[in-house]
Amino acid sequence: MFEFPNAMFLPGSDLSPLNEHIDTIVDGLTSWEPKVNETGLFPAPSAVVEGADYAEFVANVNNLFLKNQWGDGLPIMPPTEEAVNWILTGTDLPRDAVVGTGAVMPKGGLPTVESVAVSLVMAGGRPEYLPVLIAAVEAISQDDYRLVRSNATTQNVFPAVIVSGPVGRQIRINSGYGAVGPHSLYPAGGVIGRALHLIMQNLGGAIPGVGTMAIYGGMRFTLAVVAEDEEGIPESWPSVAEDRGFSKGSNVVTLSPVGSAVNVNNTSTDSDDAREAQEQFLMRTANAMLDRQHGTYRGDLAGVLLMPRTWAQALEAVGFSKQDVKTFLWENSMMSCEVLTAIGHMGECTDGGPTPAVENPEDMMIVVAGGAQSGHAYYMNPGMGTSVVSAEITLPSNWDELLAQAEEDLGPLPAD
Repeated sequence: MFEFPNAMFLPGSDLSPLNEHIDTIVDGLTSWEPKVNETGLFPAPSAVVEGADYAEFVANVNNLFLKNQWGDGLPIMPPTEEAVNWILTGTDLPRDAVVGTGAVMPKGGLPTVESVAVSLVMAGGRPEYLPVLIAAVEAISQDDYRLVRSNATTQNVFPAVIVSGPVGRQIRINSGYGAVGPHSLYPAGGVIGRALHLIMQNLGGAIPGVGTMAIYGGMRFTLAVVAEDEEGIPESWPSVAEDRGFSKGSNVVTLSPVGSAVNVNNTSTDSDDAREAQEQFLMRTANAMLDRQHGTYRGDLAGVLLMPRTWAQALEAVGFSKQDVKTFLWENSMMSCEVLTAIGHMGECTDGGPTPAVENPEDMMIVVAGGAQSGHAYYMNPGMGTSVVSAEITLPSNWDELLAQAEEDLGPLPAD
């Protein structure tokens, strides 16, 4: 109906376009009606793509998807009927079942099992990845996540996806060296993240400058998918799934909206006392959190802190429980009311004293993952959203057969 000039949103800008187009704006807000007035599932017709050989066919498919803004700019695998049917062997759900609580916002597309499988094909996935992707869609569609906000905002925000339980290692989501990055022996995380973003784009409308106004795209190609290092979690520490109320060993996916990431360097200390050295490392982490949490979206969003198994085990060895670590970080990432006021966030000041970046220490999310060394942590600060969400992963009845086929195709699981 009317597109506001971007310059209007700058302080002191010319607002005359509002007056000049006020009738159009009022008409759009009061009398506009959608062209589509039917509801329900309406399967899209299949596209027919030809080529002189398979290479030309693949090239033509990729060109078609780019022209229609169905791709993400990287090459895709053609979602042929045969390929989609293969991926669907990764679930016992019917292909027309709607995943999660409803539409993917803001566009409002309905995520059926088949459309989720199509996205997984495009991203280069395998059937055993499908249960995790389905659970991620179930989680992100929950009202508490508020995908309509994080998908449409001008902020660089994307889901951090934490996979708990044995399924992470079984399908080769990385929890060790190079976690959240590329790894040929652990390809599942990047593929699942890419497929989830394609769902957010094609069903949710997150096309840059159209359905998402994010100025920067950040890690949106593959999002940030990581498995918990189940073998490396200290004996007395709960997993993320247990923190979220699930039983020990449950296969669970947990999503938190994040905006960017920073490496925390813990390679050296000037203390000979073991506990004091660990407190110094935690203080560096708290400073990283302090720099990046305030001025964003408070509530139960504390971002996501990845720490390698050796550091987690060293903390336990000097008497830190996981809750102790959360409390330490919470207490040492507070900001004074004076500083909050100086940066334009006076509304966050409560009683005039130091203000925590997140309401409760329990909301600090700590994930044991990364290489076996202890010198670094990785902190992803909160992005626009409302809450952390989780969903249990349901495995199909043919799970053992899928894993056996994966081992035949990809080789034996790498050793820890």
